[in-house]
Amino acid sequence: MNYREVCKCNFMLPVAMVGYVSSPKGRAARRAAVLAGVALVLTACSRAARPLPAARVLVAEPARRSVELRLLAGETGADAGFNFDGYSQGRLTVVVPLGWRVDVTCTNRSTELTHSCAVVEDLPLSPYGAPLAFPGASVPDARHGLGFGQTARFSFLANRPGRYRIACLVIGHEIDGMWDWLVVEPHVRPRVET
Repeated sequence: MNYREVCKCNFMLPVAMVGYVSSPKGRAARRAAVLAGVALVLTACSRAARPLPAARVLVAEPARRSVELRLLAGETGADAGFNFDGYSQGRLTVVVPLGWRVDVTCTNRSTELTHSCAVVEDLPLSPYGAPLAFPGASVPDARHGLGFGQTARFSFLANRPGRYRIACLVIGHEIDGMWDWLVVEPHVRPRVET
C-alpha cells in the first residue's frame, strides 16, 4: 500500500489493523489503537490543501530578464502530497518569456517522502520521468530527491519556445500527479495561471 492509498483509506485502515476484541480490557486497547491510527492518518492526509497564491510562486525581474520560480514540493495535502505549491496534475501554468533566465528554488516540505524539481519535455507520463527540457533544469540527483526541509537551486535559460512540464523525478512521483506546466513564448509577460 503506498502513501496515496493510505490517505484514501481514511478511518478504515486503523480499524482493519486492530481487529475485533471482546473483553473490556481488549476493547480499551482497541479503542486506543484506533484513535492512534486515526491520528496517524489525519496527520498524513489533512494538511491544508489550499494552494499558494501566484505572487509567492513566481517573481519577475524584467530589468534582468529573469524570473524566480519558488517550488515547495509537498507543500499541502493536495493530491496526497504529490504537488508543487499545492498544485498538481497540470493545474498550475508558469509562463516565461523566451530568452529569459529561470532561477528555481526547490524545497521539500514533505515529512514522509523525498521530492525533486525539474523541467522536462512534454512527453507521455512515465514512472521514470521525461528528459530535461533545458541544460541544468533540475536539482542535483533528481531521481533520489531532497529530504524533508532540504533546498536546492538551479537555473536555466528558457531559449526554446514550447510547453514543458515542471515535474518531480523521484521514480513514480510524476505519474502520481506531481507535475505542472511551464510555457515559454516570445513577447509575453511572466505570470502564473491556475
